[in-house]
Amino acid sequence: MQILKQKAKSEKAEFVKKPWGGYSVLEKRPDYWLKKLFVDKGGELSLQSHKYRDEIWVVLRGRIEARKGDSRVIMNKGDFLRIKKREKHRILALADACVLEVALGKPRERDIVRYEDKYGRIK
Repeated sequence: MQILKQKAKSEKAEFVKKPWGGYSVLEKRPDYWLKKLFVDKGGELSLQSHKYRDEIWVVLRGRIEARKGDSRVIMNKGDFLRIKKREKHRILALADACVLEVALGKPRERDIVRYEDKYGRIK
């Protein structure tokens, strides 16, 4: 029964608009979250890191360039990548893309440390 409640909750996930596309939170717990990132072609997330969480990205649709530290890798449907705490990272969509983000640790939005952002969101 608990699984059915969780599924019903995730099906009504609110879409959060961002300059690069947006995301929906599928499930959020104190020690992890599941998000779907929808990145428009040419959209680029901030070059960022996190103090309290690791992330795993799984490309569900499209094509992205993932930056992890000083490395860049082209990722297609089915590819995945792990980002560790404090590791700089970024997604650039080479085509419209959908990426499943699994955050492990203490996920919170205010955990983002931005280094570069083409949308002027660095404070």
